Amino acid sequence: MDNQLKLSILSPERKLLEGCPVEEVILPTSEGQIQILSGHAAIVGTLETGVFSYREANGHHTVGFVTTGFFEVTDDSVTVTAETLELRGEIDVERAKRAQKAAEEALKAAELDSQSFRKYQLKLHRSLIRQQIAGKDHPTE
Repeated sequence: MDNQLKLSILSPERKLLEGCPVEEVILPTSEGQIQILSGHAAIVGTLETGVFSYREANGHHTVGFVTTGFFEVTDDSVTVTAETLELRGEIDVERAKRAQKAAEEALKAAELDSQSFRKYQLKLHRSLIRQQIAGKDHPTE
């Protein structure tokens, strides 16, 4: 187990993994994308909305979508706590397309205040990322 990490991924709705042995974790952070391998320095950071992935020792690669949250790396253990978490196969592409269209329409409205504009901007961003993940040919589950 020299080159392995223990990965736990949690959201308010579920516990995806707890202490699962993996070789690599890639997360979208406030500082950009980060790759975590065995021996990584201890770090605590914030997650941004985006694509996450992990690779198990058997080569199985899992890709998903996360929204804001936190991650912590200590002693070859990675804990990810995200507000929203969806694996690639769980993404409803049609729903994401509808969300994209609704957000684009709302953003065209001239009467939006800055807070509403930002809200719809984030909705558009999330819908596009979901479609990107669901449409890619990744070796996954």
